[in-house]
Amino acid sequence: MRCAVYVRVSTDMETQKTSIAHQISYFEKYIVEKGWYLYETYQDIESGRSVKKRNGLQKLLEDSEQNKFDTILTKSISRFARNTLEGLTLIRNLKAKNIRFITIEDGFDSAEYDEFMFTLLLSIAQKESEKMSERIKFGKLCRAKKGYYNGSLPPYGYKKIDDHKIVPAEDETTDVVKKIFAMYLEGKGLYKIAKELNERGEPTPSQTAGKRKSSLLWHQSTIQKILCNRFYVGDMVQNKTATKDVLTGERKKNEKEQIIWVKNTHQGIIDPVVFEEVQRQCDERKKKKSGAQKSLFSNMLICGECGSRMHYKKNKQSYICGKLNKMGKSQCRGAYIKEETIKNILCNELKEIINDSISQHSFIQEIIIEIEKQDVDKVLQRIERQKVQLYQQKNRLIELLIQNYIDEQTYQQKREKIEIQKEKLVEEKKEMIQMRQKEKAYAENFVEKILDVEHFNKITLHKLIKRIRIFGKFKVEIEYTFKV
Repeated sequence: MRCAVYVRVSTDMETQKTSIAHQISYFEKYIVEKGWYLYETYQDIESGRSVKKRNGLQKLLEDSEQNKFDTILTKSISRFARNTLEGLTLIRNLKAKNIRFITIEDGFDSAEYDEFMFTLLLSIAQKESEKMSERIKFGKLCRAKKGYYNGSLPPYGYKKIDDHKIVPAEDETTDVVKKIFAMYLEGKGLYKIAKELNERGEPTPSQTAGKRKSSLLWHQSTIQKILCNRFYVGDMVQNKTATKDVLTGERKKNEKEQIIWVKNTHQGIIDPVVFEEVQRQCDERKKKKSGAQKSLFSNMLICGECGSRMHYKKNKQSYICGKLNKMGKSQCRGAYIKEETIKNILCNELKEIINDSISQHSFIQEIIIEIEKQDVDKVLQRIERQKVQLYQQKNRLIELLIQNYIDEQTYQQKREKIEIQKEKLVEEKKEMIQMRQKEKAYAENFVEKILDVEHFNKITLHKLIKRIRIFGKFKVEIEYTFKV
């Protein structure tokens, strides 16, 4: 029988790496004793809760589609899935392919037990996961209040002595932290600092931590996090976020009163006076940046060479590849274009689209027809009916006067009222006719403005355009929100 083994640990800690080795060793002996054949071992480290984020499990499922093995062995159901619905879906798919599923600790074998038993075991695993999460959360809260660091990896520039003590690394990473604060106080911006560090080849935080797929480049966001981290003055600020959903791992920001701030828990790298001055300057620069007017095509232009967003250069009224701007030509050969050039290209292209698709005269006529369908005609008809009624009332008054049913004074009073009502109707009719004429004139003007693409604002642009890709200095590709 061909067997696939799946092993998993939730963190990258050394003890859990050993656990992986123990699991593999156990299954190798188990398979030999059974007289089976080991096809392949699939493993996940730091995989998280979601099945989709486990590369090893995804590879196992892909191979199961090709029937590369007959049986899957794993330590326990909790190693395989902690979400009842997700786990049940997986086991159903495996059974449909006639693949046997065995867990050692739970004693589950899909060849012997039914789906109810598996669902029960999955539910227990899910509940245990939730309880464990609460225990871990409580433990971390207690540690944070004592001023102990809860992270698995120390902040950049520091090293762990033991489970409780963290000290400055006293190596190039500690020097880099000091350089970052010094450069910022010199007036350099985030992207200039990142660019200098990249040019010097300084190790990034992810490189130092030894993370898989670690970034070789410094980014503005990384610099920003270091500049705002109070850890560098010797304070421990933790519990900023909390797990919102145990199953998905989704996190949320905690309220200010829930954040735990313990001062002087370890040796600082940066002087508190320097740190506070940096925070003050950060706030000032943010205010200036938020008050600055954004460019017409901001967040819309993409470098066609590398996919980075284009940055606006106010002094040149131009856009340049963000990666080139931050990190130099070694990262991207770049794209560059004048704002006026994009506007001209866009105007000409939109004019062609409009001329091919829309007749201005027909457009205006359609709007005027819609205007004339409104209740204006009904109002004018009502005014004419009321005028006829007033005319009839006036004639009736004359008859009453002639027949001496009313005196001259009563006649004059009634007549004046009728004339006043008549004047009001005439004025109302005049206003309605003027309103219709204004609406028609407005409609014509409105259509002309719609079809006029010489001038547009950011709102109009975002309604018409998804993105614009710039290649080199000449090629422009416009992706519209509508089908051309």
